[in-house]
Amino acid sequence: MSAGTTTMGLAERIRAYDPPPRDPKAVARARAAIITAFGRTLSGTPSAITTALLATSGVATAGGSSLVFGTERRTSAIEAALVNATAAVAGSDGAPDAANGAFVVSLFGLCEGRGKTGQEFVDALIAGAEISRSLPSASRLGAALLGSVAAAARLVGLSAAKIAVALLMAGVAKAGAPAAGQGGAEALMVGQGLRNALLAALLAEAMDEASCKQMIEGDQRAAGEAVPGAEALDLLALQSPPGADLWDQFDQHVGAILPRDDVAPLFERLETIEKVKDLATVSRLLQGRGMRAAPKKVVFAPRGTHEPEETNWVP
Repeated sequence: MSAGTTTMGLAERIRAYDPPPRDPKAVARARAAIITAFGRTLSGTPSAITTALLATSGVATAGGSSLVFGTERRTSAIEAALVNATAAVAGSDGAPDAANGAFVVSLFGLCEGRGKTGQEFVDALIAGAEISRSLPSASRLGAALLGSVAAAARLVGLSAAKIAVALLMAGVAKAGAPAAGQGGAEALMVGQGLRNALLAALLAEAMDEASCKQMIEGDQRAAGEAVPGAEALDLLALQSPPGADLWDQFDQHVGAILPRDDVAPLFERLETIEKVKDLATVSRLLQGRGMRAAPKKVVFAPRGTHEPEETNWVP
């Protein structure tokens, strides 16, 4: 973000953003980012940090419509963003673009919960990425936070004042953390940041305009300044290993998590995500076996040790 960009000025730019016509290349690029991010997230679902999150009381409790990838658990969009974004980083194998994948999956639960289509999901991702790229941030996490607030704000239709409040509450002005790696601490940092970005957008939606304006007037800080020479970060730039195509990479990531019969159908659905009318048809294929509760083991008594059955039968 350029020096002197105020929070309200940034919000107005997000609100006024007019997306260009979507050309096939942009959609194909977003689609590839979705496939890569979803694969990484499923791969990271069994990681220690994701497992610990799901075992923590109060995290991702039941009662929502947004899926925790690789499980049968549905929770709020906010909690799904926390867990899925954390899993995306944990499953990224230390890739420098780990926060980009987290940005992608953090918005899926919101779209699912709000009944958005695949096209609306794709449009939100592209808009968030383009807005973030037009205002260079100091870090990958800062770019992901800005992109997430922008995408979520446009999805739920926030006013400029509410977008400004969401930016303040998400801490976009202070997002200067280093790029995330694959460790648990880094994964959780990104997951928490993107959860907070989504929470900020939804809190701003619930506030009245007068309260938003009062909060903006009380904040005199600049929305943030770019590090000198900082390069704009591309949130949809998710790299594949050299020589690996999308299918090979996806199959490698999710083969141990999803039932074998679901891998190819999910990939095919993601390849045409912009044509999906009901995202529930996608999330049903994201339910894996890796995190489900193990079936109870049936233990039979040793032969000859069982009690004789009582009977009233008389010969």
